[in-house]
Amino acid sequence: MSFFWEGRLGEKPSDLLKYYYAEELREPQFLEALHQWDKAQVIVLGEQAIAPPEAVRALVDAIALMEEEGVVKARTALWNVIHGGEEYMRKHCDEEKSGWLHMGRSSPSLRMVASRIAFRNLQVQIMASTLDLRKKLIDIAEQHVETLMPGYSYIQHIEPTTLGFYLMSFVEPLERDYQRFIAAYGNTNISSVGTGAAYGIEFPLDLERFDELLGFDAAPWNARDSIRNYDFMIETYMALALMHNTIGRIGMDFLIWCSAEFDFIELPNHVSTTSSISPQMRIPYVLEFVHGTSGLLAGRLMGALAMTKTASDQLEMATMLPAEFWKSAEESRRAMQSLIEALDMKVNKERMAQCANEYWSQASTVVGYLVKEHGMSYRTGHQILALMMQTVKDKRIPPSQVTPDVLEDAVEKYTGRRIGVTQELLNQLFDAMYCVRERKYRGGGAPERVVEHIAAARERLAQDRKFVVEKAMAIDAAGQRMDQAFVDLQKKYV
Repeated sequence: MSFFWEGRLGEKPSDLLKYYYAEELREPQFLEALHQWDKAQVIVLGEQAIAPPEAVRALVDAIALMEEEGVVKARTALWNVIHGGEEYMRKHCDEEKSGWLHMGRSSPSLRMVASRIAFRNLQVQIMASTLDLRKKLIDIAEQHVETLMPGYSYIQHIEPTTLGFYLMSFVEPLERDYQRFIAAYGNTNISSVGTGAAYGIEFPLDLERFDELLGFDAAPWNARDSIRNYDFMIETYMALALMHNTIGRIGMDFLIWCSAEFDFIELPNHVSTTSSISPQMRIPYVLEFVHGTSGLLAGRLMGALAMTKTASDQLEMATMLPAEFWKSAEESRRAMQSLIEALDMKVNKERMAQCANEYWSQASTVVGYLVKEHGMSYRTGHQILALMMQTVKDKRIPPSQVTPDVLEDAVEKYTGRRIGVTQELLNQLFDAMYCVRERKYRGGGAPERVVEHIAAARERLAQDRKFVVEKAMAIDAAGQRMDQAFVDLQKKYV
């Protein structure tokens, strides 16, 4: 039971209260963040000489002892999570000394400051993971700029493309996801120090010193907003869910491609399983989890939004939202790493090229030929192609067996004239790679366009990596300032 409940309530808490007030919060990163908040509090109390020297000395000794024991280990053993620092100190000194730790703080401010620290740290980790995935996609795409394959719509062949172009189509969404995390980071790394119970504090604590020690980039104008609104948490959930929506679609595509009917790719052994009754099977099992994670995170986003539909002073989301996010971040990490490993797949180039060439993915190039070479409108060319498909596609005649008369008859039937098509021309039009090379304008799948995209994507990757490194270094620098300030305080109170 919480030490400060005893005098008021006198009964042990219910199982539900214990679960959400204590058990769900024993997340290592959250415990570490609470400790940083406590440590900064002791430093400021000592540097400003607000607390009596004997109290500061006792608090410094307790902080050092906890770190020697191990912060996570020490705090996990305590019933009270939010006020674990004070509970730990009460075991090593009397209330007249330990009680100074809570000056200018409240349960909501303790939760919020620690949540902001933990969320920003996880955001940096997630951003680093997205950069690793982007790099892997770019690297593999570069190897397959001319690996021919059919493009799909409704899992039907639409137009030919390359594997490189396909993979690069996921790089830009991941870049946008990254920008959403940058925005979420900016809204997360705002100090909630000095907010009290949501209405400010009455003590002259050096709040800017707190921000310096804890590595916050900005200060709030309104204390109530700072610890009563959880939009930065929702924003982080949203960024994560959108990112995994993209990743989940890659997982589903690859899952289909691993089938015997497609036979486009084969995953590495360590991300595959086999059947307990059919050992001939190579099951791309990890892709199920990559895809499933996207559903889990989308569901958690909806749950997070629903949870915040409360009166603006209710606080259950302050506990429940972070508790669910720790799980989400870990699930995300595993899914991202698994997809990166899955990208070391074997690619069946021959099968991909066969499907691109033999099942009419290149058909629409005929329309382009009629428009460019014979001055027909796009719709006229489209209608001619439709007539041609009635003769060949519906009868399962492959492009390699089509003669000039088939196209000529369709043109004549629709326009009343013939255009003089040769077999050599048909062979060119029905060459899927020729079709790909014709898509040479902005955003197209022509190899030279993909190469340009890869170069630009590598530049953006380097810029985005710089941001992550800078933020990680800033967080680390704040930690070093905190440690040095604590050492200086220890020397003063020896």
